[in-house]
Amino acid sequence: MLLISLTEFLLYICFSVLIGYFILSLVSESKRPTIYIPRKVLYLAAGIIPIASFLPVFSTANILAGDYDFWLVLKNVVFTFEIGKAWLFITLVSIILICVLLAKNFNSKTHLITWALVLTLLMLFGYTRSSHAATITEWQGFLFHSLHFLAVTIWIGVLFVVSWFSKNRNYWPAFLKWFTPVAIICLATTIIAGYFTMVIDINSYDDPNATVLQEYQNGLIVNYGQALLLKHIFIISLVLFAFINGILFRKNNNQASFNPLKWARAESAYALIVFGLTAFMGQSWPPHQIYMLLRTEGPSPLFKTIYDGEIVDVIQNANSSDIFNVTVSFGMESYLLLGLGLLFMVLTVFAAVKRNSVFLSTFSAFFMVLSMYVGIMLGIQ
Repeated sequence: MLLISLTEFLLYICFSVLIGYFILSLVSESKRPTIYIPRKVLYLAAGIIPIASFLPVFSTANILAGDYDFWLVLKNVVFTFEIGKAWLFITLVSIILICVLLAKNFNSKTHLITWALVLTLLMLFGYTRSSHAATITEWQGFLFHSLHFLAVTIWIGVLFVVSWFSKNRNYWPAFLKWFTPVAIICLATTIIAGYFTMVIDINSYDDPNATVLQEYQNGLIVNYGQALLLKHIFIISLVLFAFINGILFRKNNNQASFNPLKWARAESAYALIVFGLTAFMGQSWPPHQIYMLLRTEGPSPLFKTIYDGEIVDVIQNANSSDIFNVTVSFGMESYLLLGLGLLFMVLTVFAAVKRNSVFLSTFSAFFMVLSMYVGIMLGIQ
């Protein structure tokens, strides 16, 4: 599972690099810093996507094979399963994309860059078509997951390419002028589409009447729910750095001593953490049936480390028809830790605006995440 999560993490990075680079290449040079990505990086990203998306196909075939011929089962998965057909589509489009990238003077031809962006988007839609949310609904899961993933890759892709592949900080104010509203739109789309995707992914089969909040709380016992909680808290840090970079630092951009790239890199680092948690969730069992999941997979090791109650034993020893609900009730310890998290949030902004310290802001943001996470976990009953 960890190996597949790692490959999915690489897949997210590859999509972000390609989409971010192609969008920036279509923007006027007077509205962005000078970008340089070696062509081999683009080839590598385009080639890794079908390779990374094949490992889940291989894993599915390996699970289903049992005593049957593995290659026969693999062939069946590739040509009849949604995940296999999606991989075939992604591989075909990837080959075409690499051919476009090989064209002479690719970087100077707008129509080729546009075609490369369209091909990358087709691969992205091919990937989301085989997602968990897409396979258990008629069209809602595909739509919401596609919008969610597309918004994230546009926002983070442009940020990642600018922060790590810029040759200078030229035209940074002009860049922020168009990128800040784009990032805000992407963030809003990410939140809305992400919510509806989450509703599909954590939908309880044990209790059809459970609320989304209750399903979220129940999921905290297993790996998927733990990763989801950490992802949401890390997104707060990501948005915090986006606010610092896009709003608070606007007046600093004309100062010769100010380097916006190091702050953009700090923001992109938190984005990579969110990608990592998302990749881990993609390979974890969604909490549709907590009772069965706890009996077969057991609780999350991270949950067991912090929680010292009896709810896991109670659920594992109960009848499958029983309904159990996890509750969250904050006590003094939780409130103190959540308050400490808010203090670290303030310190993150203070260190950025008053001290211009990337290290202190990054350090404070991390402890904000840690304080909030532990504060929430201590409230589980």
